[in-house]
Amino acid sequence: MVRALLAVSLLLLPSVAFAGGSQNAQPRVVAPFGAPRVLAANSPVKPGQTWILGGTTASGQKISREIVLGPQAPTWNVDGWAFESEIDILGYHPVDNTLYVTDLSGMVTGDYMTLCMGFLEAGIGRGALLTGSVDEMRSQLAQLDNFPDPKSASEALATMRAAGLNVGTCTLTLKK
Repeated sequence: MVRALLAVSLLLLPSVAFAGGSQNAQPRVVAPFGAPRVLAANSPVKPGQTWILGGTTASGQKISREIVLGPQAPTWNVDGWAFESEIDILGYHPVDNTLYVTDLSGMVTGDYMTLCMGFLEAGIGRGALLTGSVDEMRSQLAQLDNFPDPKSASEALATMRAAGLNVGTCTLTLKK
């Protein structure tokens, strides 16, 4: 799951950077057989919302960023729904109840990138925070190859730490 999330995020970057943005939120889904074709009306994540990414990196640095989702409908991929934002991607998988956000602004500025991978618990995403360059992220995530996918935020943190990753903590909260 974790490796796939980063790969999907990096693959989606061109669509984030070059998407024109539609005024009408129409589904743009190429769904495999059995996959949802439209976002459920009761989904906790919807186009146009603003989420607050907060956290503490492994080195103790505090981060905070608003993730403003675009008005366009999300696309479905193997890791769930992918919502586009300025240069961020927020993903939500309704079955696994996972939530992730990639702050890819570091690819533009030459700074580090941020990846928060968590689980939606009582309306708040809680999970693990990775930071670094693309190469550092790939290297860190490759260390997870022999570990099972976590089922909760605490399990994700424990798994990543057991794999030797420098991981912090993060939250994703819907702005009211």
